Amino acid sequence: MTKQAQRSGNEQKVKVDINNPEFLKSWFTLKDKNEIARVLNTIEKALQLTWSQVYRDPGLKWERITHPPVPLPDEIDVLYSIRVAQARRAIVYRHQEIMRFLWIAEDHDATYLKSKKPEAHDARQPIHLS
Repeated sequence: MTKQAQRSGNEQKVKVDINNPEFLKSWFTLKDKNEIARVLNTIEKALQLTWSQVYRDPGLKWERITHPPVPLPDEIDVLYSIRVAQARRAIVYRHQEIMRFLWIAEDHDATYLKSKKPEAHDARQPIHLS
């Protein structure tokens, strides 16, 4: 893929998929109405951004998870986390122009295994998933 094609892929508007049963289950178990609203606001925000903007957004804090607490979907090599509320992060991955939500962690630290630090995604490098 050419650099021009890579850049254009990151300039696409983000689409989201929240239909994963585990994601919906974790969202529906939230008790605080403000947290529920923050998750929805984050999803709405993502829909307004390009992938380049997602990678750089200080509110979302797109971070690579080196040791994810959930199994990787078939044919997916890496998962990421984004902030969906002040104390919570969601586990997501990129598939073409779609941000697929997998799970909302019970607390911010539950997204990562203990003693493992997240790796920030280098926004200059495109992510390609087959």
